[in-house]
Amino acid sequence: MPALGRRILRDGSEEAGVQAATATATSSPSSLFIQTLSSGNIVEAAKLAPIAYAHWWLRLIQEDPWHVVVETVLLAFIIYLVLLKRGSGRRKGRSELSTKEVEELVAEWRPAPLVPPITPQDRQLIDETPVIEAYLEANRVRLVGDRKPKLNLVSLDFLGMGSRKELKDAAKETLEEYGCGSCGPRGFYGSVLPHVQIENDIAAFLGTEGAISYSDTASTLSSTTPAFAKRGDLLLVDAGISEAVAVGVELSRARVVTYRHNDMDDLKRALDAVLEEDKRLRRDATKQRRFIVSEALFRTTGQVVDLKRLVELKKKYGFRLILDESLSFGVMGSTGRGATEELGVPVQDVDILMVSMAYALASVGGVCVGNIEVVDHQRLSGAGYCFSASAPPFVSRAASSALAVIKSSPELLQQLRDNTTALRKAVQVASPHLVVVSAPQSPVIHVGLAETLSSQKTVDEQATMLRDIVHGALVDGIFITEAKHLKNEKSRLDGNPVKSAPTLRITARATLTPNDVKDVAAVLRRVCERVLRRS
Repeated sequence: MPALGRRILRDGSEEAGVQAATATATSSPSSLFIQTLSSGNIVEAAKLAPIAYAHWWLRLIQEDPWHVVVETVLLAFIIYLVLLKRGSGRRKGRSELSTKEVEELVAEWRPAPLVPPITPQDRQLIDETPVIEAYLEANRVRLVGDRKPKLNLVSLDFLGMGSRKELKDAAKETLEEYGCGSCGPRGFYGSVLPHVQIENDIAAFLGTEGAISYSDTASTLSSTTPAFAKRGDLLLVDAGISEAVAVGVELSRARVVTYRHNDMDDLKRALDAVLEEDKRLRRDATKQRRFIVSEALFRTTGQVVDLKRLVELKKKYGFRLILDESLSFGVMGSTGRGATEELGVPVQDVDILMVSMAYALASVGGVCVGNIEVVDHQRLSGAGYCFSASAPPFVSRAASSALAVIKSSPELLQQLRDNTTALRKAVQVASPHLVVVSAPQSPVIHVGLAETLSSQKTVDEQATMLRDIVHGALVDGIFITEAKHLKNEKSRLDGNPVKSAPTLRITARATLTPNDVKDVAAVLRRVCERVLRRS
């Protein structure tokens, strides 16, 4: 008889031991364990448990080995987690550095500068940059540190709305009625009647189904594109778009393909390449949202987009069009409805159209117009609409007042066109070494050096010459500026350095008089002769 069967229980009885010995000879360890446990002999069952478990385990390996593998991995993982948790708990209470050492390290740490140090050349440029102190009558401004009024050809108030009494009265009345701020985003408690009114006014003026207003121009341009384009979508973008539009393109996280500035042939090449890629990858074009992004009147060059050809291409290749009309709205077209009116393109052919209230309307804010789906989608997806406080009600009411002036005074648009033409001629006769590079209908006139001179100068030398012309004109009472670009700027779209020829920027205004234009021509002629003689 096995020794296990001869063990005596605490009550002195040998009956259970005899039974266990007999069962051992006829039953498996697992069965013996169950019988012993059923009889109430807990102590003996506990002794049998390891042998029974080992026997069960070996039998399970023979019958279902994969079950054993999975169970072993899970058991090892549980043990690992328990040990890891205990180890991390012990490490939390232990510091490798003393308090004194930590304090010394903190005292020695110096953060890296957020921006590079300012060089003496940069400091000189900052100090020489004029700052407007006050806007005076007759298109004049007063600069900080200079009491002599200057003719303002810098501000983008094309129609002179900023000095009109109608706008000031409307703003004052609204300020007294609603107070200054709206105290919240549009979607919460920041919408008041003037916000809704300007949306309805602009939608009716342009002939679209709806409009949505943002608190400033930059948030309009940077919020609209990412509201529609997401990761995995495709954007074909003009390489000459302004910084605010480029920010929106970047925030969308969509795939970006650039085409040469205002070059419809290169755009067609890019569209053909997309189609070829679709065929090669067997990709369904309808499964991807695709947009072309452009400006109507480009801020950086003063060029006007070939909108008819652009609309033709977007229809042919199945793309949607996002168009920024910030500078052309209220300026181009017989009634100020922008590039669509000027170039004879129905506004409905532009899927998503953005305008600014900061230029022709001399106010604050921006608006995106389109069909109801385009507008309503942005009320939940436009970041600037959802998360930025809405514009003060009085600036929206001022914009509505300015729009009413445009509709009732079409002669302002004709005066602006006449002054634009006159200023272009004034520049052209001032010096044979200056050339106008912007479009004829653009009130933002970009002036560069003629190729006969620019080909002999580096980009920095060209910029210096134009800066000297700006300073000389300012001394003689004419306030113009240079088209500014960031130093060593790289494109947000493709990461390549931005190659922009330096230009002067002269802004035409409807309120300029013939004598103002004559003064500009005389000053530019005199200053150019002086600057170019030194060169």
